[in-house]
Amino acid sequence: MIAKKHVQAVGFVYCSVGEYHIGSDVLLTTIHNMNVFRTVRSSLSGGKIALGLFRGVETWSQARGAKEILFHVTSDLNLAQAHKLAKRIGYKFVGGSYVKTT
Repeated sequence: MIAKKHVQAVGFVYCSVGEYHIGSDVLLTTIHNMNVFRTVRSSLSGGKIALGLFRGVETWSQARGAKEILFHVTSDLNLAQAHKLAKRIGYKFVGGSYVKTT
């Protein structure tokens, strides 16, 4: 899904729907990557773009019968801001990610 402001792309989200790897008969949407472009990210329109992408994912998920949406934040960029937004729109924190440089 691509977000546009006028004709310019300003954000995108990549997601998929499938069964959880240890379950069956329940479809979940996984947001693999969501990005609001740096040029608008910290502005009021950046927040509106992010909300629009989340709404688009919700509509897309419902049309496919998904019961939950998993949103993974793994970039460590604007982590507090992403957490605050996710909580505000109804997401619950259920885990974490760990990284080790090799």
